[in-house]
Amino acid sequence: MASAPLNVLLTGASSGLGLAIARALIRDTSHRLVLTARESSLRRFRECGIEESERQWLRPLDVTNEAQRVEVVTEIERRWGGTDVLINNAGFAVRAVVEHVRDEDRSTQEQINYIAPLALVRLVLPGMRRKRAGRILSVSSVGGMMAMPTLSVYSASKFALEGAHESLWYEVKPWGIR
Repeated sequence: MASAPLNVLLTGASSGLGLAIARALIRDTSHRLVLTARESSLRRFRECGIEESERQWLRPLDVTNEAQRVEVVTEIERRWGGTDVLINNAGFAVRAVVEHVRDEDRSTQEQINYIAPLALVRLVLPGMRRKRAGRILSVSSVGGMMAMPTLSVYSASKFALEGAHESLWYEVKPWGIR
């Protein structure tokens, strides 16, 4: 008996590491994929030959936009029964010494690198708890384990992500979520 396909939600899938992850997942046809990127980046999928299909959706998602996060997660729940694997890959970095970091850049890094990934985790966790299974992967950085010059705000956002996920690991382990 074939097992049900895993429903994978990947953020920041249109370039860099996200695109590499997307390509690897596309080759494994045992998954159903929701590949997301900001609206302005969706064209990159077409440029890379990645098309939408019944098992592979391309969705606009600005991870800092609460309504878009809810919309994507709700659609997966409604059509496929929920997210089995969440891969928080979207990220943002600005290099600057502390006194030159603009408030807008600080806020953007906090939102994209820490607040939005946790918001997505909060949205998918109820379904994972019901199923007593799931996987949550959030792409971090060596900057989340050791600070580097000109990356203070970036490192802070990644340290926060690391700390939250370390705590989350203990919280969800009894539910079969990793």
